[in-house]
Amino acid sequence: MRSLVCLLLAWATLGAAERTPVTVYLLGGQSNMQGLGKLAELPPAELAESPGVFFWNGKAFEPMQPGKTKLSTRAGEFGPEVGFVRGLRAAGVQGDVYLIKHHLSGQPLDAGWNNASWQGPDPGPKRATFYPGKEATDPNIGLHYLAWQKVNTAAFAALRAAGKEPVVKGIAWVQGEADAKHEVSAQRYPATLALLRQRLSADLGLKPEPPLAYAQVLPAAGPVARFVARDLLRRRMAEADESSRHADAVPGLRMVKTDGFGVIADLVHFNTGGQLKLGEALGAALAK
Repeated sequence: MRSLVCLLLAWATLGAAERTPVTVYLLGGQSNMQGLGKLAELPPAELAESPGVFFWNGKAFEPMQPGKTKLSTRAGEFGPEVGFVRGLRAAGVQGDVYLIKHHLSGQPLDAGWNNASWQGPDPGPKRATFYPGKEATDPNIGLHYLAWQKVNTAAFAALRAAGKEPVVKGIAWVQGEADAKHEVSAQRYPATLALLRQRLSADLGLKPEPPLAYAQVLPAAGPVARFVARDLLRRRMAEADESSRHADAVPGLRMVKTDGFGVIADLVHFNTGGQLKLGEALGAALAK
């Protein structure tokens, strides 16, 4: 049996060695990752096909072209991916780039949430959350995390079937609004975000662990009562950044400040210009 296992591992290694490595970025989060930017507000140059950029459409990778490729839930909208590519290229990232994006509007990361209902602070099974669990066998892994992993796994399989080996260079994460609705989830956001990066890397076999760049969401202060822990969440996000020098700083976590990025009237979602700036900043953060 041991000899058989060794042989299978050797075959797997040989297969990976024979495939051509390609650069991949994972994009995940809630509605600001989904994106409410308006394609109709983009200049013509932004609607051209992005050379060497391929976007996972759920079935295959297609050349990314805003207005032709469906980038958001609604056909006329886009998220950070447009600016993200610009940020990568401006920072010197060359060659083909493959983007795998997954988003769920209004959804939390913390284990204590089940959709919009706070069940915590302890985790529980089958909750609607991105919580990744402490290990692969954790019964409390969130349903959204499992769904995201299915997307990533399918996209990886498609690349490998085409003779390409996915090499994940970074993870872009735009989420946290849902976790700003309770002090506990806001306070422990650094630990939960670090766990997300760790678990994604382990479950997908990413070596070394790629950096995770995340947006400091909710930049516009205003009368949005449901975000009771907005200030706490934003502070904890800043403290989690690898360069913060705070006790809770996590190597590999890179926060993107969003102060001054445009938002729509709800003071929550980035507008067209805000989405472009957000994407550029995330791309630059992962390219360094």
